[in-house]
Amino acid sequence: MKMIKILMLSSILALASCTTDPCVDVTCLNGGICDDGTCMCADWYEGTDCSTEERAKYYGSYIGTATYFNEDGNLIDSSIDTIPVMGNGSIVNELDADKVILALVASGMGDFEIPTNTMSDPDGTSFIINGDGSFNGNLLTINAKLEFTTETLDFSFSGSK
Repeated sequence: MKMIKILMLSSILALASCTTDPCVDVTCLNGGICDDGTCMCADWYEGTDCSTEERAKYYGSYIGTATYFNEDGNLIDSSIDTIPVMGNGSIVNELDADKVILALVASGMGDFEIPTNTMSDPDGTSFIINGDGSFNGNLLTINAKLEFTTETLDFSFSGSK
């Protein structure tokens, strides 16, 4: 009887030790960690193996309405415009929107900031830009302040790809 109990216990232990690790054949990239066979991605990455940069889903050309208001809130200009959005080098949370940097604020969200930056318009006039906005599905919304030496303009854009 004692021998049967020992054989049964040995069999149970042998079967329990044969359980395979669900992560043994799973490769998680970009700092992702396997948990029970599923990759848990690091911030700014997504996909089954964490190989896709989160920002890639925002790439494309957004067509919409661009408006400019003066400091008194009067409409200066409104036009249909296209804003191309692409990656910006190796910084995984930044996007380039026609040379304006959009820095994604939190992984998994579409909100971004436009850090204060000095730029030049097509005529070579320098101005300071800053603001914020968001991506929501295929919709891009931007709100920014453009500070020229002689005036400050509020800029807004809403468009889709």
